[in-house]
Amino acid sequence: MRKIVKSIFAGCLLVILFLGSAARESMAQSDQSVSGQKVQIVNHRGANRLAPENTYASAKKAIESGASYVEVDVRRSKDGVYYNRHDNRLERTTNGSGLLSETNSEVIDTLDAGSWFSHEYAHERVPRFVEYLQWIKGKAKIFFDMKDVRLDEFIPIIYKLGMEKECFFWFSDWGKTKEFRKLYPDLALKINASSVSALDSLKTIYNPQIIECSVNDLSDEFIRSCHEKGMKVMPHIPGNNWDGYRIAIEKKVDMVNLDNPDVFSNMERNHGVFKGYKLIAHRGGIVGGKYSEYDPASVQAAIDIGYYMLEVDVRETKDGVLLLNHDDNFSRIYNDMRKVNEMTWNEIKKLRAVKGNYRPLTFEELAKMCTGKIRLMIDVKAKDSSPGFYHQLGEIMEKYHLLNNACFIDQKARQYFWGKAKFSIRGMEEAKIVTEKYEKGEDVCCHYFLFDAGKRLTSPSLIRMCQDAYITVVPSVNLEHYNSGKAMEEAKRHIEFLKKCGITEFQIDSDFEEWLPNEN
Repeated sequence: MRKIVKSIFAGCLLVILFLGSAARESMAQSDQSVSGQKVQIVNHRGANRLAPENTYASAKKAIESGASYVEVDVRRSKDGVYYNRHDNRLERTTNGSGLLSETNSEVIDTLDAGSWFSHEYAHERVPRFVEYLQWIKGKAKIFFDMKDVRLDEFIPIIYKLGMEKECFFWFSDWGKTKEFRKLYPDLALKINASSVSALDSLKTIYNPQIIECSVNDLSDEFIRSCHEKGMKVMPHIPGNNWDGYRIAIEKKVDMVNLDNPDVFSNMERNHGVFKGYKLIAHRGGIVGGKYSEYDPASVQAAIDIGYYMLEVDVRETKDGVLLLNHDDNFSRIYNDMRKVNEMTWNEIKKLRAVKGNYRPLTFEELAKMCTGKIRLMIDVKAKDSSPGFYHQLGEIMEKYHLLNNACFIDQKARQYFWGKAKFSIRGMEEAKIVTEKYEKGEDVCCHYFLFDAGKRLTSPSLIRMCQDAYITVVPSVNLEHYNSGKAMEEAKRHIEFLKKCGITEFQIDSDFEEWLPNEN
């Protein structure tokens, strides 16, 4: 009897030691211990707000933004080739149609998986799984979301590539999870949980190394209990939830699963405060009290400070030269009442600004200053322009490589630059039409951005609707929007509300930049 008891005890001890060893070995794959100082970023679908999801481009952006892990959604084609793709259907993020599981690899390999997101990512492909892992090995680790997989053929690939200690796995199906843990006790596993009471049974049955939860579940007791069981804590914080990011940073969680690695990294560096806003300079540069509109010095100042984009008003002279001026005449800046479209360029270039003593800038002169340095948002003021106006505008922008990343406020520009730039939409009605197109699988975020005065963008549901469809939201906060003597106070209130909505791009007068820090 004593021998039997000893044997049972020895067997239990071996199991405990084995499980503990396996857990420690899997956890050793990262540079951070459970009590480490820096939160490891697990990037959901890659940096999917910076580049098209589940592509090489989004993985590169994730790594550049500080991600330790990149999520890979594993799916299998009709002929047995594994791909990195979230959806089983092809419509939403490729130019294909139908089910990936019913499509052969020779077709999948030809699909464009980038144009839907941005014109600059045209021809980005759906990554083949094996080639993708070979490329990313040594650059980042992998979180496998196992959507459509045959374990007996998939897992050997991981071992063959030598990545078994550089990854962790998750299954939405509990039966598959149990099968995986039984067959592969040495591989790291992620389990979802929301309460302390569930942890004991999950540890016993699945021995997970990582517990994923909602940010709302991050109580001190929950975190402590996970750590006592040797499990890392990883909240999933989807979308643009900056408050959730702050909670994760304050709680010093081990890992965080999110969409915006650039924002989280920036906030972590700055103790929970985001300091990476993309600023668009209203009327061509830094104005405020230092410069007048379209002063070449104001343009250069915006470039030097690190503004993301310039908003410029383009008009046409009597003889067809494109120049920059907000008003239809020159009285406000140059003290000349004559109208732009009634003067030739030879007449206009003799004008001098009352403040700064500069002459009006042509659009091409501006483009030359901006090329390779800053993007353009175009507001076409020449409503009665000549037939060649848009042709000339496009030629100049193409010449200085400014068209593909440009934004147009002007609606008429759509018929000339569709497929090359983005165009503004305004209000709930137009946004609903566009987001419905997205839900049907039509490309929208490569074509549109939501643009309106910050004081009118007061609907969180409108903002969230566009963000969910990957449509960039750009509020404009300009002095001209406020008639009261409390412009600064009101603008700050609007800016703070929009920041809470997760908006990171603002078109502003430089008077307001103090509330939108940009350390980049």
